Formats: sequence, C-alpha cells, structure tokens
Amino acid sequence: MYTDSQVRNISVIKQRLRACLATMNGASQKEQESKFYEYIGIRMRQRRLELGYTQTRIANICKVTFQQIQKYEKSQNAVPLSKLKIFCEATNTDWSYFFRPLDSLKKSIYLNGKGNDE
Repeated sequence: MYTDSQVRNISVIKQRLRACLATMNGASQKEQESKFYEYIGIRMRQRRLELGYTQTRIANICKVTFQQIQKYEKSQNAVPLSKLKIFCEATNTDWSYFFRPLDSLKKSIYLNGKGNDE
C-alpha cells in the first residue's frame, strides 16, 4: 500500500510524463533526444517509487552514487543502456515498461539523425 506522499509523488510523475510526451511531437532532433532522456528518467523514478526503493538502494545495485541516480531521474545525465538493464533486472521490470508509452507518439523518434520512417 502506498503512503500519502508516495501517491502525491506518483501523481506528479504522471503529470510530468504526460507533459514530456506531449512536447515530443513537433520537436527538433536535439529537443527529442533531450525529452527522451527526460522521459526515461521520469519512468525510472516512477518505478523506483512504486517499489518503495530509495535512490541509495538503486545506486548500490547499479554501482553508481545516489547523486548519479538523481541526475538520471532529472535527465541531467543520460542513462546508459547497461545501467538501465541492471535497473530492469534488479526491479523485475520489463523493457517495455520504458518504451510502450512511446509507441503512442505520432511522430518518429530520430535515430542517427533520421526519422525511422525514412
């Protein structure tokens, strides 16, 4: 069961996710990349809070500092795939947790400077 503060945190996270996804459409390549990192960080935070884990606990699992986890969650640093994989394994989270909502976007995500529909 969630505490009141966890419910508030998850509610704020969902608002941030909606805002992030809404601004991805029509964004430039650089803006999309930035929004993508922000989106992954938000989802990491959401999953961590759903499980009741602290940043320190996740940091120990991923072999980084808790400050680095903060930077991932705030999208100040991009999450390396290796750390995302460790996070998924440690939290019993499927990769699709991170990428499923992106499928609803109407605009292609840029890959290597080109949209994936080109």
